[in-house]
Amino acid sequence: MARLILKRGREGRLLAGHPWIYRGEIAEVVGEWRANEAVTVLDGEGRFVGRGFYNPRPSLSCRLLTRQDEPVDRTFFRRRLTAALAYRARTGLVADGFRWVWSEGDDLAGLVVDRYGPVAVLQCLTLGMSRQGPWLVEAVKEVGGAGYVYLHDDPTAARIEGFDPELRWADGGGPAEVEIREGPCRFPVPVGSGQKTGFYLDQRENRAFVATHANGRRVLDAFCYAGAFACHALVAGAREAVCLDSSAEALALARRTLALNGVETRADCREVNAFDELRRLERAEERFGLVVLDPPPFTRRKDALEAAARGYKEINLRALRLLEPQGILATFSCSHHVSQALFEDICLAAAADAGVSVRVLATLGQARDHPVLLTVPETRYLKGLLLERR
Repeated sequence: MARLILKRGREGRLLAGHPWIYRGEIAEVVGEWRANEAVTVLDGEGRFVGRGFYNPRPSLSCRLLTRQDEPVDRTFFRRRLTAALAYRARTGLVADGFRWVWSEGDDLAGLVVDRYGPVAVLQCLTLGMSRQGPWLVEAVKEVGGAGYVYLHDDPTAARIEGFDPELRWADGGGPAEVEIREGPCRFPVPVGSGQKTGFYLDQRENRAFVATHANGRRVLDAFCYAGAFACHALVAGAREAVCLDSSAEALALARRTLALNGVETRADCREVNAFDELRRLERAEERFGLVVLDPPPFTRRKDALEAAARGYKEINLRALRLLEPQGILATFSCSHHVSQALFEDICLAAAADAGVSVRVLATLGQARDHPVLLTVPETRYLKGLLLERR
């Protein structure tokens, strides 16, 4: 087993609970390194710190998987998958669709597992984790009873880490689409296509909560993808929903979702650029009782944060102007580098420029099956606010 030795004095963050090691913190790697084997991490004095997968290619070169002197093998992954499932069962999170493993949030850095009915979708984010495929598939089937496993690696992560992303069934084949239930709503989930691993599970609790404000209101669902926010709102009694997305594929899925729930006649799905359509709706002096802004990340890089902030301010300014008095805005950012404090400052500036006063009804975040560790702030990526125009 290779040994990764840290530079002197660089172990503080790791000892405080964070699992990441950057290239500049490494003094040397001793022994033959293999991508499929965990390395032993030692501090500058030779003391044991933990074990994790190493990759010299990216600047984030190692992510700890354990702080115990134990092998990272088939038994290890089975134990961690069992613990992750048990946590969700204890807190009532096991349903038709849920996130079973959330990378660092479940002490399995570099691995995401989502469950959709009989299908488990397995996504690797690191080179080392991608080399554990057979063990992971076996454990997912045994621990969770998944009938099918689909491998859906993240292409961006694969490019950074230097491996070919898998996009295939682990064993033979499986259903092209499954249906899941989320409260009173039913959703078709395409396996192997679409956004994320097929569905935005991280917004499950927010969709149900926002829908409690929808009865009798006209709803605007911008960046709607599968139309899940609009669907929940319409089922909860919204009188009409306008769904905006630039993707024809996403809108086709949204229309099927709305039809599956019997609310398609009260929805208007528009294939448009949301920025442009928000401006057009404002010029047309249209008004809504509930607006949802759930855009894709405007930046994945810290050096593009200023441009991302301008984008968030623009859409929130337009949305606030579209609200009727006592109207509700549910607004989100999934850009990790946009902190909750920064997001609130952006919304404050948008309200000032829009000339409206708002009341904070709730601060929102990702669903509980995407656990957040205080020692790993990167596990908290989804920020949101529920605002009322006064």
